[in-house]
Amino acid sequence: MNAYELRNHFNLTKWNTAISREDFEQHFTQTGERITFTFGGWDGKSYDGESRTARVYRTDILGYEEVRLIKVGKHLHYIEEDTEVVEKTTGIAHKRASWLVEVLRKEA
Repeated sequence: MNAYELRNHFNLTKWNTAISREDFEQHFTQTGERITFTFGGWDGKSYDGESRTARVYRTDILGYEEVRLIKVGKHLHYIEEDTEVVEKTTGIAHKRASWLVEVLRKEA
């Protein structure tokens, strides 16, 4: 299963890059779990594996219930369970997060 294919379950807007706030709130739930992750450099900052910590979200979409997701700002990312990046300053390996979709603001 490819977590990026989760996008196919939504009506994407904004050049096929975003989901509505309503879809996000309906299908994603924040858990008590936290994860330390890295963007692996594609964020323009974490070239040396610099890590961040975020709360994990889960989805109710069938087949994707075990995918760990994080929300950073207005962006939803999935955790690449089979990819780790070593943080050079600590020597600790962290899972890499990859962008999934933007979550739009709630419509008034």
